[in-house]
Amino acid sequence: MTACGLAVCSVSSSALAQSSAVAPLQSVQVLAVNNGQELLVEIEGQGRTLRLSCLQAPRPQQQPWAEQATVALVQEAPVGSRWQFQLRARDVYGRLVGTLQRNGQDLAAPLLRQGRVFAYDGFLGRCDDLPYTRWQEEAESQRLGVWSVPGGISRPWDQREQTAAADRLAP
Repeated sequence: MTACGLAVCSVSSSALAQSSAVAPLQSVQVLAVNNGQELLVEIEGQGRTLRLSCLQAPRPQQQPWAEQATVALVQEAPVGSRWQFQLRARDVYGRLVGTLQRNGQDLAAPLLRQGRVFAYDGFLGRCDDLPYTRWQEEAESQRLGVWSVPGGISRPWDQREQTAAADRLAP
């Protein structure tokens, strides 16, 4: 069964369990980093936008944390670097949504462990197979990055909802 949420269409976990299919790893090369959660990659000879699954970077207005997330992603996945991509979904914007791995290491690990991004399953809804919450808790306990503020900065998904509500109320 396919389900479409706010901005993503994904296959339900029961359908995945029935098919036992895990998307194969595909080789990609980083062409650009768009922000703290999105890259432009070359895959199968085409430039495609890839959103990292199961995490959320601070919104652009959440400075300096949004910039720090982008810089961290640029440092971890510089232009020209090669990764193995595993597709988890495609969103309504045409982006590929998935994980990037190299030498058995998930690209999200340092971003979460440094407190540059948040673990977030609201976008995809099936992230319990990844250790992202545990990595985030490590940063939170050490008060790193977005966790340097008591309780962490305002969550990006709350920021998005507040901005949308304000836009609806504006004359």
